[in-house]
Amino acid sequence: MKKAQLVFGFSSFFIFGFSLILNSTLIPVIEKSYSIDHSLVGLALSLGSIAFLISSLLYGYLLEKYKAFYVIVSGILVLLAGNLTMLFMNSYIMLILGMFFINFGGGALEVSVPFLIGVSGEGKKGKILNLLHASFAMGAVISPIVSSLVLRYTPYWKSSYLFAALINLIPLISIYIIKNDILNLHTNYLESGKGSLKEVLNSSLIILVLALSFYVGYEMNFTSWISTFLFEVRNFDVSNAAIFPSFLWLGLFLGRSFLSGMPEKMGYKKWLFIVVFLSIVFSTLTILLGKNMIISAIGTILTGLSYATTYPTLQAIIVEKYKRNKGIALSISSAATSIISGCFSYVIGLIGTLYGLFAGLIIIIVINVIELLFISLLKEN
Repeated sequence: MKKAQLVFGFSSFFIFGFSLILNSTLIPVIEKSYSIDHSLVGLALSLGSIAFLISSLLYGYLLEKYKAFYVIVSGILVLLAGNLTMLFMNSYIMLILGMFFINFGGGALEVSVPFLIGVSGEGKKGKILNLLHASFAMGAVISPIVSSLVLRYTPYWKSSYLFAALINLIPLISIYIIKNDILNLHTNYLESGKGSLKEVLNSSLIILVLALSFYVGYEMNFTSWISTFLFEVRNFDVSNAAIFPSFLWLGLFLGRSFLSGMPEKMGYKKWLFIVVFLSIVFSTLTILLGKNMIISAIGTILTGLSYATTYPTLQAIIVEKYKRNKGIALSISSAATSIISGCFSYVIGLIGTLYGLFAGLIIIIVINVIELLFISLLKEN
């Protein structure tokens, strides 16, 4: 894949990670500003997942039918609209709209960028997808740092979204540099012929979808609720609690950067089993023992490190397994993932409201344990 294409891929995933995690770090402030509880925030997160679902289904189809360049540009513009909506937010309704647009645009990129990698040539995709998701993690690391600094030193907490909107312009500009490359790649892919949908809709894809869905269920909810958990249950200062998603995503960034070659060296299934088991261990220890800044920070980083390579490795299996109808396979997996993980978001928010966030985070561990079952059922390519 050409360097210019990688620049676009990295910048687009960076802003997606930055925007998505920015919402999570500001949950305590949003709840206070608009007098809403955990269940309403959980509902907003779930509606965001519905947006991701719609986008995922739509963009997989569009990539198989229309010029990829224009399809991808539309997704970037929707993501930008989401950041601008959050910047000018003044009600719970605007919160819902902002999260909807951000997730819709993110869903478009989640399908489109791996699709471009999949059609760019033969060879293993595990390493490049891990590095791509490392860029997402970098955005997720920087986002809570920005929000924490804004909360600490200014009264204008929504100004974090101005920074997001400005960064959002980078992939919008860079994609025009590679316009001809995208058009040529997509034309060659379409000319290679279409496969039957039966080649995509099979038991192997179901297992991959469930594995992806449960992973996103525990990863994104750990990210979404860790700041609020530390603020409410461990009595951390709100500005200190806000930075903890950065620790998680620092671990994700380090894992995806330095362990990107491990899935192909050890074999996808064996590597996935190891890291999913470690994620259970470290997330459990963090939730149970993290009662001060140092222990919580170390535990959160190690949790992120163990989470790091699971999603891109599962996505690499899909990209390599399906030679035709890649867009449809990616679309189905992303859409189903958004439904299942969205349900988890609401359930955890509801349990947090009824029984406290400690109980909510225990649900995250349970989801992580079930993930091991799906990994054990995977078939090697």
